[in-house]
Amino acid sequence: MSNDFRGEGNLGAQPTLKKVLVDGEPHSVAELRIFFDRFKSDGQGSYVPNGGFWLTGSIWDQRAEACVEHLQRGARVHAIGELVQETWTDRETGDERSEFKLNLDAVYPSLVKIEAVRFKPKREVPPVAGA
Repeated sequence: MSNDFRGEGNLGAQPTLKKVLVDGEPHSVAELRIFFDRFKSDGQGSYVPNGGFWLTGSIWDQRAEACVEHLQRGARVHAIGELVQETWTDRETGDERSEFKLNLDAVYPSLVKIEAVRFKPKREVPPVAGA
């Protein structure tokens, strides 16, 4: 069973990059904290905010480095990956704890709220031969 996840949200913090060894090989891993907002219909054809949720995700190698280089806190992003549940025992209380995290395959800027600006290049008219 696969737990595929696709969502659009905002980065809540600047992505952080770590270098780790996996089987003796160096790898880059970036951690991203993303707020996914939810909306509900107002019954009149519009949607209104209806809370949301935070997820922490990690992405590896070249994609991790690209996220750290090109994405900033507050950026609207589209995230694709697998939703996994991590469980552990709290050291202080001995209680079982769990958290959902994303193993990200791709993260890229959302184009929903980007405005296009059209630039008209200046063209020089070439001189007419024999004139």
